Amino acid sequence: MLPEFEEITVNISRTALIIRRRKQRGMNDWDLVLFETSKKKSIKNRFRITEKTMTAAGQHGKATVLEDEQGKEWLLKTFSNIIDFELKEVMDLEVDLKESPEDSRDRMHLWRTFNELTASRLGQRLHLNVPEAIIVCSQQIANHPLEQTTTLPLGDVIILDEDEEDGETTEEYYEYSERDPYTLETSSRFEQLLANKSGRGDPTVVLALLLEKIPNTINLDEFLDSKGDLDEAFKIVQQIDDGYVLLPFDVWLNDPDRNAGNYLVQSDEEGTVQKIWGIDYEMWSLGSDIWMEEDEITKGRSYLTAIIHPTSHIFDPRVNQTVYRIRSLGDEELTAMTRTPQIACKYFEYHITQKNLDPDERIKLKQAETNLEDFLVESRPRSDKLSDILIKQIGFPADFKK
Repeated sequence: MLPEFEEITVNISRTALIIRRRKQRGMNDWDLVLFETSKKKSIKNRFRITEKTMTAAGQHGKATVLEDEQGKEWLLKTFSNIIDFELKEVMDLEVDLKESPEDSRDRMHLWRTFNELTASRLGQRLHLNVPEAIIVCSQQIANHPLEQTTTLPLGDVIILDEDEEDGETTEEYYEYSERDPYTLETSSRFEQLLANKSGRGDPTVVLALLLEKIPNTINLDEFLDSKGDLDEAFKIVQQIDDGYVLLPFDVWLNDPDRNAGNYLVQSDEEGTVQKIWGIDYEMWSLGSDIWMEEDEITKGRSYLTAIIHPTSHIFDPRVNQTVYRIRSLGDEELTAMTRTPQIACKYFEYHITQKNLDPDERIKLKQAETNLEDFLVESRPRSDKLSDILIKQIGFPADFKK
């Protein structure tokens, strides 16, 4: 862990004391330090916990606000319901959303973590306004020894080739070298924060997402309410291209939880709307819009679709630029985007060694990744397929209706 502050008792000049204290703060006053590689050779970024928190109505729901060394704010969003400690297995990955949507959300923390990470990677690759996301965890997990040549204990699952006798190595099973190798160090304060969020007083239970906080924003529903006149609010949003380029992305991911709270309207200091951001991509690829109530605004459509509907069609160049970017993604690139960082592998192996998970549960990590990859590859828009989807969502262009 990062060293704590040491009390300075040496009798030195006031100026020297101030310099020394500043130097100590510069080195030690960080609650989370990210390193570029697993060998801690190069610092990627450093963060300190602030006194600020986000409420359920804020960006990404409830979160703790962290600040990096440039003064930029980030949100720490925690996921603790990953392991069933009685059954020693990962919480259900396959659930019936229509039967018990709220219970499903509580029991899908592993999937939701990976969804948010993958959507962030995709959004940035497609030049969309989707915040950056990074998986973080307890330092105990990050420090768990898992070299490429580590032979995995077999347990009940057969991961042997016919000619092998000793089991597979980390590299063979996880394709370890193809994953992000970053690691981290944490303060005792950060570990305590994770422990408090775990429900068990154990920081190693938690996987968390560090999410870029977008400044000067309000949720789309708040923006609509603030204008009073919905038609006027629609016109303002329709003048910004971001909603148009996000639309095919949201259609592709098939997120059943897209609502007005999942978009941020960003304004400048004068209050002029500058950008529209898509956030909270935890539930995509899971089914139909079971949380989307049909109301006066949406008519059963997603909020984003409903707002831009009157001024867009399938041949809108802003829509199509995202379509073409999605179509240009190769299968190998999608595979890389759905492969989680090395820290996720260490999370599984740590809890297997601690007897919190049965050895055969490690397959669920790859199961979740494979399911995400298969969904993206199989549903990646082709021109004819996407046209059908957009016609259903947006309607035919005016000329076609004649």
